Amino acid sequence: MKTLSFFALAMLLMMSACKDDDDVPNPTPASLAEEIENIFQPMVDDKTTVGVAIGLMMPGGEKETFFFGEKVKNEGNKADENTLFEIGSITKTMTAAVLADMVIKGDISLDDAVEDYLPEIANFPSYNGEKITFKHLANHTSSLPRLPDNIIDGNFDEHQPYLNYTKEMMFDFLDGYTLPYPIGSVEEYSNLATGLLGYTLAKIKGQPLESLFQEVIFDQAGMTNSFCVIPAAGYTNIAQPYDENRNPVSIWNMSETTLGAGGVKASLTDMLAYLEANLSYGNSDLIEVLNLTHEDTQTLNAPFTVGLAWNNIYKEEDNTTLTWHNGGTAGTVSVIGFVKELDMGFVLLFNTEIVERTGEGLIELLKGIEVIEAMKKY
Repeated sequence: MKTLSFFALAMLLMMSACKDDDDVPNPTPASLAEEIENIFQPMVDDKTTVGVAIGLMMPGGEKETFFFGEKVKNEGNKADENTLFEIGSITKTMTAAVLADMVIKGDISLDDAVEDYLPEIANFPSYNGEKITFKHLANHTSSLPRLPDNIIDGNFDEHQPYLNYTKEMMFDFLDGYTLPYPIGSVEEYSNLATGLLGYTLAKIKGQPLESLFQEVIFDQAGMTNSFCVIPAAGYTNIAQPYDENRNPVSIWNMSETTLGAGGVKASLTDMLAYLEANLSYGNSDLIEVLNLTHEDTQTLNAPFTVGLAWNNIYKEEDNTTLTWHNGGTAGTVSVIGFVKELDMGFVLLFNTEIVERTGEGLIELLKGIEVIEAMKKY
């Protein structure tokens, strides 16, 4: 569950905009399919990834899919539209959607103090009287760390690092934790904050977060192949995750305190349905919810801004905004992005931990930007 720092993102975008004068131009691709192949087949050939599934939303709602490499190494089969992938931290946008749904329904306010809903924590973190709100948890300005330092206590399992982090452990960490800087003053990506957000929303609603995902997003978007825990029976069409050395690793499962940060597994078909909803196609209630998550809630590094979980990159040259989020687990990398002004977007799902990531990330975002540029041509 990794993200991109502001400075790494700035460097990434500069890299994507520049071209070495000494570069020898490649022949112009004859079609979008050929251009997509030119972008992703080399990643399979040079063993950057075992496999990748690509989904595109073209203007007007037309969808296209492409698959390269293998879903299981050395078996010769590509992934398909129904193959399950871990989506990692893209889950955070879904947790934000549950938050937005509750805000629209009047259950809570973005500016409510989170501590008011967690009286179990006697000394909930604050800073000179300022309290952490739901908005701070969703836009990474809570001043909470990326991970709690007691996550490796108790029954820690290196193969399932988020599975055994209990609410008692989270409460113990938060109780009396000293925030290092004023709330709202610094953007620091936090899995702890989003996990806490998901846990608290589920507590308020009195139902598990996975059922809120189902109710608010999956059912409304028509996502029939998305899970927090993959059912044991009948699901063999799964992309095996691989580490940076192309060794198989476990699919992560999450506890109730970490699920909101990165626990969803979904097929490309379902992720395209989610992308479609974010581009304002389909169910009007879900569109209202998702539109709220896209709106900027903090602009500390403008033009790189943050909504509720979603990242926004404003491009002044053509007055467009790329809205995106990525994900990374022990053996997968993913990214979803869209430009509303162009009515187009992409989903990229890799079944391998990619080590060639710029700074803290992200080759996947760079590839997504290449895809958007390719889509503009056809």
